Amino acid sequence: MELRTDMDTITTNNSDLTSKDYFKLPFEVYYRGPLAVSVYEFKSDADTVRFRDVKAVHVEQGRAWGVTFLCKDNTGPELYFCITAGHEDATPPWLTFESEDDIDFNFACDYAVKIENDLISFEDEEIEGLDDMDYCADSFVTYNLDSVYPDFIILDSLDTRIKVDSDGYVLDDDGNRLGEERIFDIDNLDEEVFSDYSTRELWEAKNDWVVALLDKEFPQDENLRLSLDTL
Repeated sequence: MELRTDMDTITTNNSDLTSKDYFKLPFEVYYRGPLAVSVYEFKSDADTVRFRDVKAVHVEQGRAWGVTFLCKDNTGPELYFCITAGHEDATPPWLTFESEDDIDFNFACDYAVKIENDLISFEDEEIEGLDDMDYCADSFVTYNLDSVYPDFIILDSLDTRIKVDSDGYVLDDDGNRLGEERIFDIDNLDEEVFSDYSTRELWEAKNDWVVALLDKEFPQDENLRLSLDTL
């Protein structure tokens, strides 16, 4: 993906730069990394007619570099959230993955999928016939953004594409500040105005994945839920 800036807009005066409410416009965030990344995939040795046919979940973990996310529906708290690195340990639902420069997985494991009293859990135990199982259903990918500041932000990403750092200074294509003009000053923003944003812990992200999967592929098993104490 091309991460460009609109140089004509950048070189105008400060009133032009701040004429838009960038806290209401789509934006992109770029992390040079590395970011921790995890991928979850279900496996089964049979046709998955019901969710109970799923036997295992395969997990791979690694690191990613040069990761770009898009926030298409920005109402203000989302941009503030990214600027201040107020993240939990999973990608929030309002950030969608756009691209990455490189990724490397260096760890993998498998957990048994168990269901008891309509609660799904992933358990660390030996799984019979694992080598003969096939992947089934949609996978789940999440990046750990906990307390990670973006290397730069593309404001108004669907139009003028102004490149700034987390302090609000406008940057050129090489990441150098263009003077002392700032789009925003985080110290002068009212935190209470932007307090209504959602974060997502890893369990919540996994639960969202399972709920969506049940709704899409196993509607007859919608009564199932992920256990709070699952791995």
